[in-house]
Amino acid sequence: MQAADYFDVIKQPMDFARIRNKINRFEYNTADEILDDIRLIFSNCFTYNKPATIVAIAGSELERYFEQRACELSLLDSASLKGSKSSGITNGRKRKRTTL
Repeated sequence: MQAADYFDVIKQPMDFARIRNKINRFEYNTADEILDDIRLIFSNCFTYNKPATIVAIAGSELERYFEQRACELSLLDSASLKGSKSSGITNGRKRKRTTL
């Protein structure tokens, strides 16, 4: 359940159910589009939740795991592990383009 101000703060909501629905409706053209939506979930998490909250801490851990696994599965190059777009760490990474 979201707080009453969630949609005032988060202008582009995304969640895993929406991603699943978009996959089922064939709305993604590339794996990178899916990866971008997953990263949007993390970005929204960090935008809405203060850094010391359990939600932000859990989001950070999940983001780290996601990036690591995506790299291990060759969805990203190893430079991706140096930082994440959503957590505000500077990154000049190049991702491997993956088509569906």
